[in-house]
Amino acid sequence: MKYDFSKYVDVPGPYLSDPAGFFVPKKAWVEQRKWDIPDVFVVKVAPVGAFITVEDNPNQKLKNEEIRDEVLECIEAGACAFHVHVRDEKGDHCLDVKHYHDVIDPIKEKYGDQVLVCGCPEGGKTIEESTYPLVEFRGTMETAPITVTTVNLTGEVLACTNAQMVRAHVEIMQDVGCIPEIVLHNVGDISLARRWLIDTGLLKKPYSFRIAMGNPGWGYIEDQFSMIELLPFVFKELKKIDPDCAIMVDMAGRASLHIVTLAMLLGAYGARVGMEDSLYTYPHKDEKISSNRLVVEKTVEIAEALGRKRGTADDYRRFIGIK
Repeated sequence: MKYDFSKYVDVPGPYLSDPAGFFVPKKAWVEQRKWDIPDVFVVKVAPVGAFITVEDNPNQKLKNEEIRDEVLECIEAGACAFHVHVRDEKGDHCLDVKHYHDVIDPIKEKYGDQVLVCGCPEGGKTIEESTYPLVEFRGTMETAPITVTTVNLTGEVLACTNAQMVRAHVEIMQDVGCIPEIVLHNVGDISLARRWLIDTGLLKKPYSFRIAMGNPGWGYIEDQFSMIELLPFVFKELKKIDPDCAIMVDMAGRASLHIVTLAMLLGAYGARVGMEDSLYTYPHKDEKISSNRLVVEKTVEIAEALGRKRGTADDYRRFIGIK
């Protein structure tokens, strides 16, 4: 077939070999700036919490020696920190320091400063009862969470707080050299943390936040779209408070490993993974988490696939301001 192109003879073609013409010089691509994402990614494991039971997940471990062994396996798999809860002989959540010693001491004896211990100063009837493990493990529990709001799950109140309680916890944490990890279960918690702790000058820099939104009633993550809209919004709001704040994200609820991956993409310094915060390995399947080691291995695998190296306990300390 013939076509008359005569009227287009003066129109340049789309592919010119002359660099001064159509093509963008190669240097422009080289100069495109790198994204502000840490090179390393910290993995903290939370093997057991206060509310998921063996009825919820038959694979959940509750005995001290089982919790200890779960943590040891997770450290071998790539975790550099662990968040510790303990249960009593009946399997109920407790704050008995004897149980804490049963779990923590053998791990620290084996790994020393190569592992960071995250405590949990909540659940007692008094401030002293709640924070006593931090006093007992002064110098060992290097960070611990503090919830700034009342938390509801399946119609039951799990944690009821107010400004006075939160400030008392944070004062004690900082007095004993433990970095407060401000836990955000809902978007409004950002305002509470700012007004109660930051604007008052009580909380010392660098600020350490953990986004724990994804379980029923915590934040609002019901599918991939709400997750992708909510998490970047929270990140941006926290960066308004302090551009250098440290942000960790929970593997929480149905979001599971998908929210961990999004956290990596957004530049979070790390994630808390494990059977404390989620029943499921993937949000689109009913597959229960079979072991904490499994999700640690998968988290490390995803991070490395995205070009981020496995973080160490010293990396963790650097992010949250421990020298």
